[in-house]
Amino acid sequence: MLTLILIIFLVLFLAYFFIVNFIGPSIILKPRQKNFLIDGKMVKSPLDLGLKYEDVEIKSFDGAILKGWLIQAEGEPVGSVIYIHGTYTNKAFGLKRAKFLSEAGYNVLLVDLRYHGESGGKYCTYGYLEKFDISEWVSFLLKRFPDLPVVLFGVSLGGAVAIQTAGIDNRISAIISEGSFAKFSDLVFEHQKRKFKFASKFLTEKVLKNVEKISGIKIDDIAPLEYVKKVSCPVLYIHGKNDETVKPWHSIVLHRYTLKGELVLVDGAGHIDSWEVLGDRYQEKIIEFLRENLNKNKVR
Repeated sequence: MLTLILIIFLVLFLAYFFIVNFIGPSIILKPRQKNFLIDGKMVKSPLDLGLKYEDVEIKSFDGAILKGWLIQAEGEPVGSVIYIHGTYTNKAFGLKRAKFLSEAGYNVLLVDLRYHGESGGKYCTYGYLEKFDISEWVSFLLKRFPDLPVVLFGVSLGGAVAIQTAGIDNRISAIISEGSFAKFSDLVFEHQKRKFKFASKFLTEKVLKNVEKISGIKIDDIAPLEYVKKVSCPVLYIHGKNDETVKPWHSIVLHRYTLKGELVLVDGAGHIDSWEVLGDRYQEKIIEFLRENLNKNKVR
C-alpha cells in the first residue's frame, strides 16, 4: 500500500512539474498555428478571393520582422483599417472582412502578429509586445495615407491587442473589438477550467510565473481593462452570448469602462462567429459604426 501511495505521489509530482515548467508555458507562449479555410478551401493569398494586394513588412522596435497584406480601397478611400487576427490563426482569417471593407471604401492592412503566420518573433505575448508592433503599423499606414483616419479591427486576441494599442497611441480613430478578453490571467484560469474540468488558481499562477521567467513579459500588464481607461476613441464591442472560449463578461466589463463605447451581444453566437449568426446585419453594423464615428475622429 505504501509503495502504491509513493508511486501515485511521484506521478502527480512529475505531472505538476512538467505542466508548470514546460507544457503550460509552451502552450501559452508558442500556440500551435492553424490553416484557414474559406468554404472548405485553404486560402493562401487575397487573390484567392479576387482581391489585389501588396506584400508589406516592417521591422518592429525589437528587430522582429512583421509581415502583412495591404488591400487598397475600391474607389476613393475614406479610411484605413488594420485587421488583427486571434491566437492560432493568421492574417488570412480576415480576408472576408477585408473584402467587404475594401468595397465600402477602406484600405485594409491584414497583419500577422508576432509568432504567427509569416511574422517573426520568439513568442506570442498577448499584447505585451504586440501593442508596440501595431503602433508601428499605424505609423506605416499614416506614412502611406497621411490624410486618412486609422481604425483597428481585432477579433479575439486581436481585439485585446487593439485596445492595448489604443491605450498607448492616440492616433487611432476607432476600434472594433470582437470577442476580446479583459484580463489575460482570468482568461487562462477560465481556459483551464473549460479544458480540464478543473481549475486551480495556484496552478494558474505557477504556470504564469514561469511564463514571465521564460519570456520576460509581465502578466499583470496584459490587461485591456486597464488600457481601455486611457482610450479616447469610439469602440464597438461585438460578443456572442454563447461564447465559451472568451465569456461575454469580458466585453461587458470592458464596455463599462469605455469612454465612448457601444456593445452588441449576439444571441446564439459563440466565439467570433457573430457574422454567421447575424448575416448581412454584421457588415451593416460595422460600416454604420465607421461612418458615424470617423468624421468625428480625424487623425490628430
